[in-house]
Amino acid sequence: MKKKLNLSHSKKKSKIEGFPKLQDCLIEAKEFKKKLMPIVKLDGGVVNEKWEGLPFTFMLQNVDVDRIDFKLEEGKYQLLAPLKLRKLEEYSASDVKREYLQTTADKVEELDYQKVDHYSNDGLLQYSGSLSYSPNRRLVYHYETINGVPMPVTKTIQHFLGNGEWLDLEVYTYDYDSDGFLDKTTTQQPARDIRMVEKMVYKKTRKGFTASKELAPHHLPVVDPELGDRYTVIPFSAVFKESETDWNVTIGGRYIIGKEKENRLAAQGELIHLHAFNNFYDLNSRFLKNTCEIENQREIPVKVNWKDELPDTIEYTFSCPEKNDQWSLNYMEKSATKVIMGQWGDKHTIEHLGHEIQITNENRFGTSHFTLSGHYTLPQVIMMIRTQSYLWCDDFEQQRISDRIMTGYTIPMLINFTYTKTKTGMDRVSHVVKIKENKTEGKLRLGKPDWVQSNETPRDPDGKKMEFVAQLDHSNMFGTLYLFYSEKHQLISQVFQCS
Repeated sequence: MKKKLNLSHSKKKSKIEGFPKLQDCLIEAKEFKKKLMPIVKLDGGVVNEKWEGLPFTFMLQNVDVDRIDFKLEEGKYQLLAPLKLRKLEEYSASDVKREYLQTTADKVEELDYQKVDHYSNDGLLQYSGSLSYSPNRRLVYHYETINGVPMPVTKTIQHFLGNGEWLDLEVYTYDYDSDGFLDKTTTQQPARDIRMVEKMVYKKTRKGFTASKELAPHHLPVVDPELGDRYTVIPFSAVFKESETDWNVTIGGRYIIGKEKENRLAAQGELIHLHAFNNFYDLNSRFLKNTCEIENQREIPVKVNWKDELPDTIEYTFSCPEKNDQWSLNYMEKSATKVIMGQWGDKHTIEHLGHEIQITNENRFGTSHFTLSGHYTLPQVIMMIRTQSYLWCDDFEQQRISDRIMTGYTIPMLINFTYTKTKTGMDRVSHVVKIKENKTEGKLRLGKPDWVQSNETPRDPDGKKMEFVAQLDHSNMFGTLYLFYSEKHQLISQVFQCS
Protein backbone atom coordinates (compact mmCIF):
# COMPACT_ATOMS: atom_id res chain seq x y z
CA MET A 1 0.00 0.00 0.00
CA LYS A 2 1.43 3.34 -1.06
CA LYS A 3 1.68 6.10 1.52
CA LYS A 4 2.79 9.72 1.14
CA LEU A 5 4.23 11.77 4.02
CA ASN A 6 4.83 15.52 3.85
CA LEU A 7 8.06 16.65 5.51
CA SER A 8 8.05 19.96 7.34
CA HIS A 9 10.07 21.75 10.03
CA SER A 10 9.71 20.37 13.55
CA LYS A 11 10.41 22.45 16.66
CA LYS A 12 11.06 19.25 18.64
CA LYS A 13 13.69 16.56 18.20
CA SER A 14 12.38 13.87 15.87
CA LYS A 15 13.44 10.70 14.05
CA ILE A 16 13.95 12.60 10.79
CA GLU A 17 16.78 15.08 10.16
CA GLY A 18 17.12 17.55 7.33
CA PHE A 19 20.68 18.13 6.03
CA PRO A 20 22.56 16.17 8.74
CA LYS A 21 26.36 16.42 8.84
CA LEU A 22 28.19 14.30 6.28
CA GLN A 23 30.54 12.86 8.93
CA ASP A 24 27.51 11.61 10.89
CA CYS A 25 26.30 9.63 7.88
CA LEU A 26 29.33 8.48 5.88
CA ILE A 27 32.62 6.72 6.70
CA GLU A 28 35.61 8.52 5.16
CA ALA A 29 33.46 11.61 4.79
CA LYS A 30 36.37 13.97 4.18
CA GLU A 31 37.00 12.50 0.71
CA PHE A 32 33.44 13.24 -0.40
CA LYS A 33 32.99 16.73 1.02
CA LYS A 34 31.03 18.86 -1.48
CA LYS A 35 30.50 15.73 -3.61
CA LEU A 36 27.82 14.03 -1.51
CA MET A 37 25.29 15.92 0.60
CA PRO A 38 23.01 14.14 3.08
CA ILE A 39 19.63 15.70 2.47
CA VAL A 40 17.29 13.62 4.68
CA LYS A 41 18.20 11.05 7.34
CA LEU A 42 15.49 9.00 8.99
CA ASP A 43 15.18 6.20 11.53
CA GLY A 44 13.93 3.02 9.84
CA GLY A 45 11.10 2.85 12.37
CA VAL A 46 9.43 5.71 10.50
CA VAL A 47 8.97 3.31 7.58
CA ASN A 48 8.58 -0.08 9.28
CA GLU A 49 8.77 -1.28 12.89
CA LYS A 50 11.21 -4.05 11.93
CA TRP A 51 13.77 -1.42 10.89
CA GLU A 52 13.62 0.55 14.14
CA GLY A 53 17.08 1.97 14.91
CA LEU A 54 18.47 1.56 11.37
CA PRO A 55 19.61 4.83 9.75
CA PHE A 56 18.48 5.46 6.19
CA THR A 57 20.00 8.50 4.49
CA PHE A 58 19.18 10.08 1.16
CA MET A 59 22.36 11.48 -0.42
CA LEU A 60 22.33 14.29 -2.93
CA GLN A 61 24.81 13.84 -5.78
CA ASN A 62 25.30 15.18 -9.28
CA VAL A 63 22.91 13.87 -11.89
CA ASP A 64 25.62 12.01 -13.84
CA VAL A 65 25.47 9.23 -11.19
CA ASP A 66 22.15 7.35 -11.12
CA ARG A 67 23.00 4.67 -8.54
CA ILE A 68 25.21 4.42 -5.45
CA ASP A 69 25.64 1.31 -3.27
CA PHE A 70 26.57 1.44 0.40
CA LYS A 71 27.42 -1.03 3.14
CA LEU A 72 25.82 -0.26 6.51
CA GLU A 73 28.51 -0.34 9.22
CA GLU A 74 28.00 0.87 12.78
CA GLY A 75 25.22 3.26 11.86
CA LYS A 76 27.05 4.85 8.91
CA TYR A 77 27.36 4.29 5.17
CA GLN A 78 30.50 2.84 3.56
CA LEU A 79 30.81 3.19 -0.22
CA LEU A 80 31.19 -0.25 -1.81
CA ALA A 81 33.00 0.91 -4.94
CA PRO A 82 35.14 3.95 -5.66
CA LEU A 83 33.30 6.69 -7.49
CA LYS A 84 34.53 9.71 -9.39
CA LEU A 85 31.97 12.25 -8.27
CA ARG A 86 31.85 15.81 -9.53
CA LYS A 87 31.40 18.58 -7.01
CA LEU A 88 27.86 19.59 -6.26
CA GLU A 89 26.58 22.99 -7.28
CA GLU A 90 26.82 25.64 -4.57
CA TYR A 91 23.90 25.78 -2.15
CA SER A 92 23.18 28.89 -0.09
CA ALA A 93 22.72 28.89 3.68
CA SER A 94 18.96 29.31 3.18
CA ASP A 95 18.86 26.13 1.10
CA VAL A 96 20.96 24.00 3.43
CA LYS A 97 19.32 24.29 6.84
CA ARG A 98 20.08 21.64 9.44
CA GLU A 99 16.84 20.87 11.26
CA TYR A 100 14.52 18.18 12.53
CA LEU A 101 11.55 17.28 10.36
CA GLN A 102 8.09 15.90 10.99
CA THR A 103 5.79 13.91 8.72
CA THR A 104 2.92 16.39 8.82
CA ALA A 105 2.44 19.85 7.35
CA ASP A 106 0.62 21.41 10.29
CA LYS A 107 -0.34 25.03 10.30
CA VAL A 108 2.26 27.23 11.95
CA GLU A 109 2.17 30.60 13.64
CA GLU A 110 3.97 33.60 12.21
CA LEU A 111 4.33 36.82 14.20
CA ASP A 112 3.91 40.10 12.34
CA TYR A 113 5.43 43.01 14.33
CA GLN A 114 3.05 45.90 14.92
CA LYS A 115 4.35 48.39 17.48
CA VAL A 116 5.92 49.12 20.87
CA ASP A 117 3.89 50.59 23.74
CA HIS A 118 5.77 51.98 26.76
CA TYR A 119 3.83 51.90 30.03
CA SER A 120 4.68 53.54 33.34
CA ASN A 121 5.01 51.39 36.44
CA ASP A 122 1.41 52.43 37.22
CA GLY A 123 0.23 50.91 33.93
CA LEU A 124 -0.41 54.15 32.01
CA LEU A 125 0.52 54.25 28.32
CA GLN A 126 3.28 56.88 28.02
CA TYR A 127 4.23 56.63 24.34
CA SER A 128 3.69 54.38 21.38
CA GLY A 129 5.56 53.86 18.10
CA SER A 130 6.24 51.42 15.29
CA LEU A 131 9.55 50.71 13.61
CA SER A 132 7.84 49.06 10.64
CA TYR A 133 5.15 51.64 9.92
CA SER A 134 6.36 55.03 11.20
CA PRO A 135 9.96 54.73 12.39
CA ASN A 136 10.38 58.48 13.04
CA ARG A 137 7.03 59.09 14.71
CA ARG A 138 5.56 58.39 18.11
CA LEU A 139 2.50 59.29 20.17
CA VAL A 140 3.00 60.68 23.68
CA TYR A 141 0.22 60.80 26.31
CA HIS A 142 -0.20 62.93 29.46
CA TYR A 143 -2.82 62.24 32.14
CA GLU A 144 -4.81 63.98 34.87
CA THR A 145 -7.13 62.45 37.45
CA ILE A 146 -10.77 63.01 36.48
CA ASN A 147 -13.51 61.69 38.78
CA GLY A 148 -10.92 59.48 40.48
CA VAL A 149 -9.59 57.93 37.25
CA PRO A 150 -6.34 58.92 35.43
CA MET A 151 -7.50 60.05 31.97
CA PRO A 152 -5.42 61.28 28.99
CA VAL A 153 -5.67 65.06 28.61
CA THR A 154 -3.23 65.42 25.71
CA LYS A 155 -1.86 63.26 22.94
CA THR A 156 1.18 64.70 21.17
CA ILE A 157 2.40 63.52 17.80
CA GLN A 158 6.19 63.73 17.81
CA HIS A 159 8.69 63.33 14.99
CA PHE A 160 12.28 62.26 15.52
CA LEU A 161 14.67 65.05 14.51
CA GLY A 162 17.87 63.07 15.03
CA ASN A 163 20.52 63.40 17.73
CA GLY A 164 18.01 62.15 20.32
CA GLU A 165 15.65 65.13 19.81
CA TRP A 166 11.88 64.97 19.24
CA LEU A 167 9.63 67.63 17.71
CA ASP A 168 6.17 68.25 19.20
CA LEU A 169 4.30 68.54 15.95
CA GLU A 170 0.59 68.26 16.67
CA VAL A 171 -1.22 68.29 20.03
CA TYR A 172 -4.64 66.77 20.72
CA THR A 173 -6.34 68.14 23.84
CA TYR A 174 -9.18 66.16 25.41
CA ASP A 175 -11.90 67.91 27.45
CA TYR A 176 -14.30 65.93 29.64
CA ASP A 177 -17.80 66.68 30.95
CA SER A 178 -18.83 66.61 34.61
CA ASP A 179 -19.47 62.82 34.44
CA GLY A 180 -15.95 62.14 33.17
CA PHE A 181 -16.95 61.39 29.55
CA LEU A 182 -15.02 62.81 26.61
CA ASP A 183 -16.77 65.98 25.46
CA LYS A 184 -14.61 67.60 22.78
CA THR A 185 -11.22 67.25 21.14
CA THR A 186 -9.05 70.18 20.06
CA THR A 187 -6.07 69.90 17.72
CA GLN A 188 -3.31 72.50 17.62
CA GLN A 189 -0.49 72.70 15.13
CA PRO A 190 1.66 75.82 15.41
CA ALA A 191 3.31 77.40 12.37
CA ARG A 192 7.05 76.68 12.38
CA ASP A 193 10.16 75.93 10.41
CA ILE A 194 11.26 72.32 10.74
CA ARG A 195 14.74 70.88 10.42
CA MET A 196 15.14 67.09 10.41
CA VAL A 197 18.51 65.35 10.46
CA GLU A 198 19.13 61.74 9.49
CA LYS A 199 22.36 60.17 10.70
CA MET A 200 23.81 57.46 8.45
CA VAL A 201 25.33 54.36 10.04
CA TYR A 202 27.90 52.19 8.24
CA LYS A 203 29.17 48.73 9.10
CA LYS A 204 31.87 46.70 7.41
CA THR A 205 31.03 43.14 6.36
CA ARG A 206 33.12 40.26 5.06
CA LYS A 207 32.14 41.06 1.47
CA GLY A 208 31.65 44.83 1.63
CA PHE A 209 29.61 47.11 3.89
CA THR A 210 26.08 48.11 4.86
CA ALA A 211 24.44 51.51 5.17
CA SER A 212 21.41 52.30 7.34
CA LYS A 213 19.88 55.19 9.26
CA GLU A 214 20.00 55.91 12.97
CA LEU A 215 16.72 54.76 14.48
CA ALA A 216 14.56 56.58 16.97
CA PRO A 217 15.71 55.41 20.45
CA HIS A 218 12.56 53.62 21.57
CA HIS A 219 12.35 51.68 18.30
CA LEU A 220 15.75 50.03 18.54
CA PRO A 221 15.53 46.23 18.09
CA VAL A 222 15.35 44.12 21.23
CA VAL A 223 16.19 40.43 20.93
CA ASP A 224 13.90 37.87 22.54
CA PRO A 225 15.44 34.43 23.21
CA GLU A 226 12.38 32.62 21.86
CA LEU A 227 11.32 34.89 19.02
CA GLY A 228 14.75 36.06 17.90
CA ASP A 229 14.92 39.52 16.34
CA ARG A 230 11.39 40.85 16.75
CA TYR A 231 11.70 43.40 13.98
CA THR A 232 11.60 42.18 10.41
CA VAL A 233 11.41 45.50 8.55
CA ILE A 234 14.31 47.94 8.56
CA PRO A 235 13.23 51.39 7.27
CA PHE A 236 16.38 51.95 5.20
CA SER A 237 19.05 49.39 4.37
CA ALA A 238 21.72 49.16 1.69
CA VAL A 239 23.93 46.08 1.38
CA PHE A 240 27.07 46.56 -0.72
CA LYS A 241 29.13 43.61 -1.99
CA GLU A 242 32.53 44.32 -3.47
CA SER A 243 35.42 42.62 -5.21
CA GLU A 244 38.56 44.01 -6.79
CA THR A 245 36.88 44.33 -10.19
CA ASP A 246 33.20 45.09 -9.52
CA TRP A 247 30.52 45.82 -6.94
CA ASN A 248 26.76 45.65 -6.46
CA VAL A 249 24.18 46.82 -3.95
CA THR A 250 20.74 45.74 -2.77
CA ILE A 251 18.89 48.90 -1.79
CA GLY A 252 15.24 49.92 -1.61
CA GLY A 253 14.12 46.51 -2.86
CA ARG A 254 16.34 46.85 -5.95
CA TYR A 255 19.50 45.04 -7.02
CA ILE A 256 21.94 47.40 -8.75
CA ILE A 257 25.20 46.45 -10.45
CA GLY A 258 27.68 49.24 -9.89
CA LYS A 259 29.44 50.95 -12.77
CA GLU A 260 33.18 51.07 -12.43
CA LYS A 261 34.25 54.69 -12.22
CA GLU A 262 37.45 56.42 -11.30
CA ASN A 263 36.13 56.85 -7.75
CA ARG A 264 34.02 53.88 -6.65
CA LEU A 265 33.32 55.23 -3.15
CA ALA A 266 31.99 58.52 -4.49
CA ALA A 267 29.59 56.65 -6.79
CA GLN A 268 28.38 54.56 -3.87
CA GLY A 269 27.92 57.71 -1.78
CA GLU A 270 25.74 59.34 -4.45
CA LEU A 271 23.62 56.20 -4.63
CA ILE A 272 23.12 56.18 -0.85
CA HIS A 273 22.22 59.89 -0.93
CA LEU A 274 19.59 59.38 -3.66
CA HIS A 275 17.88 56.40 -2.05
CA ALA A 276 18.09 57.81 1.48
CA PHE A 277 16.19 60.90 0.31
CA ASN A 278 13.57 58.81 -1.52
CA ASN A 279 13.17 56.71 1.61
CA PHE A 280 12.71 59.85 3.75
CA TYR A 281 9.99 61.16 1.44
CA ASP A 282 8.17 57.80 1.22
CA LEU A 283 8.12 57.39 5.00
CA ASN A 284 6.95 60.95 5.66
CA SER A 285 4.83 61.62 2.55
CA ARG A 286 1.52 61.74 4.42
CA PHE A 287 2.95 64.14 7.00
CA LEU A 288 4.62 66.30 4.32
CA LYS A 289 1.53 66.48 2.10
CA ASN A 290 -1.27 66.76 4.64
CA THR A 291 0.43 68.62 7.48
CA CYS A 292 3.10 70.68 5.71
CA GLU A 293 1.18 70.97 2.41
CA ILE A 294 4.22 70.01 0.34
CA GLU A 295 3.06 68.45 -2.93
CA ASN A 296 6.40 67.86 -4.61
CA GLN A 297 9.50 66.38 -3.01
CA ARG A 298 11.65 68.82 -5.00
CA GLU A 299 10.30 71.57 -2.75
CA ILE A 300 12.33 70.19 0.19
CA PRO A 301 15.81 71.73 0.56
CA VAL A 302 18.39 69.02 1.30
CA LYS A 303 21.88 69.45 2.70
CA VAL A 304 24.30 66.52 2.78
CA ASN A 305 27.29 66.50 5.12
CA TRP A 306 29.90 64.20 3.62
CA LYS A 307 32.54 62.20 5.43
CA ASP A 308 35.12 60.13 3.56
CA GLU A 309 33.00 60.52 0.40
CA LEU A 310 29.91 58.96 2.02
CA PRO A 311 26.88 60.83 3.45
CA ASP A 312 27.33 61.31 7.19
CA THR A 313 24.17 63.32 7.92
CA ILE A 314 21.32 64.47 5.67
CA GLU A 315 19.38 67.60 6.67
CA TYR A 316 15.87 68.43 5.47
CA THR A 317 14.29 71.84 6.05
CA PHE A 318 10.68 72.88 5.37
CA SER A 319 7.84 74.88 6.87
CA CYS A 320 4.61 73.86 8.52
CA PRO A 321 1.53 76.17 8.54
CA GLU A 322 -0.66 76.77 11.58
CA LYS A 323 -3.72 74.53 11.85
CA ASN A 324 -6.39 74.32 14.55
CA ASP A 325 -9.56 72.29 14.74
CA GLN A 326 -12.18 71.21 17.26
CA TRP A 327 -14.98 68.65 17.29
CA SER A 328 -17.37 67.11 19.79
CA LEU A 329 -18.35 63.49 20.29
CA ASN A 330 -21.90 62.63 19.27
CA TYR A 331 -23.66 60.83 22.14
CA MET A 332 -27.09 59.33 21.42
CA GLU A 333 -27.34 57.87 24.92
CA LYS A 334 -25.00 58.20 27.92
CA SER A 335 -25.01 56.73 31.42
CA ALA A 336 -22.61 54.90 33.76
CA THR A 337 -23.74 51.53 32.35
CA LYS A 338 -24.63 52.24 28.72
CA VAL A 339 -23.37 54.56 25.98
CA ILE A 340 -24.44 54.88 22.36
CA MET A 341 -22.21 57.15 20.27
CA GLY A 342 -21.23 57.86 16.69
CA GLN A 343 -17.65 57.99 15.41
CA TRP A 344 -16.23 58.11 11.86
CA GLY A 345 -19.44 56.76 10.35
CA ASP A 346 -19.69 53.97 12.94
CA LYS A 347 -22.29 53.55 15.65
CA HIS A 348 -20.99 52.12 18.94
CA THR A 349 -23.19 50.66 21.65
CA ILE A 350 -21.22 50.07 24.86
CA GLU A 351 -22.81 48.28 27.81
CA HIS A 352 -21.21 47.59 31.20
CA LEU A 353 -22.47 44.21 32.41
CA GLY A 354 -20.35 44.08 35.57
CA HIS A 355 -17.86 41.31 34.83
CA GLU A 356 -17.45 42.43 31.21
CA ILE A 357 -18.16 45.26 28.80
CA GLN A 358 -20.00 44.40 25.62
CA ILE A 359 -19.35 46.54 22.53
CA THR A 360 -21.44 46.47 19.36
CA ASN A 361 -20.16 48.28 16.29
CA GLU A 362 -22.43 49.03 13.33
CA ASN A 363 -21.38 50.46 9.97
CA ARG A 364 -22.05 50.02 6.25
CA PHE A 365 -20.03 46.81 6.24
CA GLY A 366 -22.16 45.11 8.89
CA THR A 367 -22.37 44.59 12.64
CA SER A 368 -19.65 43.19 14.91
CA HIS A 369 -19.49 42.39 18.60
CA PHE A 370 -16.62 42.11 21.08
CA THR A 371 -16.02 42.32 24.81
CA LEU A 372 -13.54 43.93 27.19
CA SER A 373 -12.78 43.31 30.85
CA GLY A 374 -15.31 44.76 33.26
CA HIS A 375 -12.61 46.50 35.32
CA TYR A 376 -12.64 49.42 32.84
CA THR A 377 -15.10 52.30 33.15
CA LEU A 378 -17.14 53.38 30.12
CA PRO A 379 -15.22 56.70 29.86
CA GLN A 380 -12.01 54.64 29.62
CA VAL A 381 -13.45 52.40 26.90
CA ILE A 382 -14.50 55.45 24.88
CA MET A 383 -10.95 56.84 25.01
CA MET A 384 -9.45 53.51 23.97
CA ILE A 385 -11.80 53.38 20.98
CA ARG A 386 -10.97 57.01 20.10
CA THR A 387 -7.20 56.48 20.28
CA GLN A 388 -7.20 52.83 19.11
CA SER A 389 -4.84 52.08 21.99
CA TYR A 390 -4.89 50.24 25.30
CA LEU A 391 -4.22 53.30 27.45
CA TRP A 392 -4.29 51.34 30.71
CA CYS A 393 -2.58 48.03 31.48
CA ASP A 394 -2.64 46.23 34.83
CA ASP A 395 -1.36 42.83 33.66
CA PHE A 396 2.21 42.69 32.36
CA GLU A 397 2.04 38.91 32.14
CA GLN A 398 -0.82 38.76 29.64
CA GLN A 399 0.53 37.01 26.55
CA ARG A 400 -2.36 36.97 24.08
CA ILE A 401 -5.66 38.68 23.40
CA SER A 402 -8.25 38.70 20.66
CA ASP A 403 -8.13 42.38 19.72
CA ARG A 404 -10.47 44.80 17.98
CA ILE A 405 -9.20 48.03 19.57
CA MET A 406 -5.77 48.41 17.92
CA THR A 407 -6.48 46.72 14.59
CA GLY A 408 -10.06 47.85 13.93
CA TYR A 409 -13.46 46.46 14.78
CA THR A 410 -14.58 44.34 11.84
CA ILE A 411 -12.15 41.41 12.02
CA PRO A 412 -10.70 40.27 15.37
CA MET A 413 -6.92 39.87 15.42
CA LEU A 414 -4.99 37.55 17.71
CA ILE A 415 -2.26 39.68 19.32
CA ASN A 416 0.87 38.29 20.99
CA PHE A 417 2.59 40.42 23.66
CA THR A 418 6.20 40.32 24.82
CA TYR A 419 7.57 42.53 27.60
CA THR A 420 10.88 44.22 28.43
CA LYS A 421 11.41 45.88 31.81
CA THR A 422 12.95 49.36 31.59
CA LYS A 423 14.08 51.97 34.13
CA THR A 424 10.84 53.92 33.77
CA GLY A 425 8.32 51.12 33.32
CA MET A 426 7.58 48.38 30.80
CA ASP A 427 7.87 48.09 27.01
CA ARG A 428 5.15 45.92 25.50
CA VAL A 429 5.72 44.74 21.93
CA SER A 430 2.63 43.75 19.95
CA HIS A 431 2.62 41.17 17.17
CA VAL A 432 -0.32 40.03 15.08
CA VAL A 433 -0.41 36.21 15.11
CA LYS A 434 -0.91 34.87 11.59
CA ILE A 435 -1.67 31.20 10.98
CA LYS A 436 -0.02 29.84 7.85
CA GLU A 437 0.63 26.52 6.22
CA ASN A 438 3.89 25.00 7.40
CA LYS A 439 6.41 25.05 4.58
CA THR A 440 7.07 21.54 3.30
CA GLU A 441 10.67 20.44 2.72
CA GLY A 442 9.78 17.43 0.58
CA LYS A 443 7.68 14.28 0.38
CA LEU A 444 8.41 10.71 1.46
CA ARG A 445 6.62 7.92 -0.40
CA LEU A 446 6.35 4.53 1.28
CA GLY A 447 4.96 1.14 0.36
CA LYS A 448 5.87 0.80 -3.34
CA PRO A 449 8.17 2.88 -5.54
CA ASP A 450 6.49 5.29 -7.92
CA TRP A 451 9.03 5.28 -10.73
CA VAL A 452 9.55 8.48 -12.67
CA GLN A 453 11.15 6.50 -15.50
CA SER A 454 11.49 2.71 -15.84
CA ASN A 455 11.63 0.16 -12.99
CA GLU A 456 15.22 0.02 -11.71
CA THR A 457 14.79 -2.09 -8.56
CA PRO A 458 18.34 -3.20 -7.56
CA ARG A 459 19.27 -6.78 -6.66
CA ASP A 460 21.51 -8.03 -3.85
CA PRO A 461 24.60 -10.26 -4.37
CA ASP A 462 22.31 -13.33 -4.36
CA GLY A 463 20.32 -11.94 -7.26
CA LYS A 464 17.25 -11.21 -5.13
CA LYS A 465 15.34 -7.94 -5.40
CA MET A 466 16.23 -5.59 -2.58
CA GLU A 467 13.45 -4.35 -0.31
CA PHE A 468 12.05 -0.90 -1.01
CA VAL A 469 12.49 1.56 1.87
CA ALA A 470 11.22 4.94 0.64
CA GLN A 471 11.50 7.52 -2.10
CA LEU A 472 12.14 11.21 -1.62
CA ASP A 473 10.93 14.18 -3.64
CA HIS A 474 12.70 17.25 -2.30
CA SER A 475 12.61 20.96 -3.12
CA ASN A 476 16.42 21.04 -3.46
CA MET A 477 16.71 18.58 -6.34
CA PHE A 478 15.35 18.01 -9.83
CA GLY A 479 14.36 14.39 -9.64
CA THR A 480 13.57 11.58 -7.21
CA LEU A 481 15.75 9.43 -4.92
CA TYR A 482 14.85 5.81 -4.12
CA LEU A 483 16.32 3.76 -1.23
CA PHE A 484 16.45 -0.05 -1.14
CA TYR A 485 17.75 -2.33 1.62
CA SER A 486 19.08 -5.89 1.96
CA GLU A 487 18.99 -7.05 5.57
CA LYS A 488 21.01 -10.19 4.82
CA HIS A 489 23.91 -8.32 3.24
CA GLN A 490 23.45 -5.04 5.14
CA LEU A 491 23.38 -3.24 1.81
CA ILE A 492 21.70 0.02 0.94
CA SER A 493 21.24 1.06 -2.67
CA GLN A 494 20.22 4.55 -3.75
CA VAL A 495 18.74 5.10 -7.20
CA PHE A 496 18.28 8.54 -8.76
CA GLN A 497 15.90 9.31 -11.63
CA CYS A 498 15.54 12.73 -13.26
CA SER A 499 12.03 14.10 -13.43
